[in-house]
Amino acid sequence: MELKLNEMEKRVLYQTEGSEWYAVLHELAMASRYAKDPDRRKAADSLIGKLNSLPDSGCMEIVHDIRRNYRLPKGARTVGEMMAEARQRSGAEQLKGHDIMALERFDPEVRHMVIFEVVSGDSFAGDKGDRVRLFLTDAGYQKFQDRQGQGEIRIEEHAKVAPGGYLHYDHSKDRDRSR
Repeated sequence: MELKLNEMEKRVLYQTEGSEWYAVLHELAMASRYAKDPDRRKAADSLIGKLNSLPDSGCMEIVHDIRRNYRLPKGARTVGEMMAEARQRSGAEQLKGHDIMALERFDPEVRHMVIFEVVSGDSFAGDKGDRVRLFLTDAGYQKFQDRQGQGEIRIEEHAKVAPGGYLHYDHSKDRDRSR
């Protein structure tokens, strides 16, 4: 079954950042509710209906195809379109889990951000080979360190999260990061 999308639907879908079907549908629901442009609201509503009729994998297949192959007809006009173009040009891998600006980052209880790879086939965190970003409390981070010790995951990056969501990356021998 091939899904037919009009130009505005492609444009709206191109701007989504979610890495999983439920995050994409949530973004579309927010666009439907808050977009000032009535054509964007209408396109978001239409996309929700079309994507909801597909299995999760089918939904994400269409999202990934649009992100890889869609080109704006006259260049970026909105911040969302400029960000989507930059993401497309960079070819950067989209991580599963929390987006870099997720609300969890600003929770006063959150103290850690981790990016990890799932190395075990029976992990709670995803499928083997998945790369995931999560914002965690102290207790959550301790659980992740334990799971790394058990060989379930491998933590690739860690940053302390300061009040206001500021990230302070750990320094490693082979690279120095400041953000």
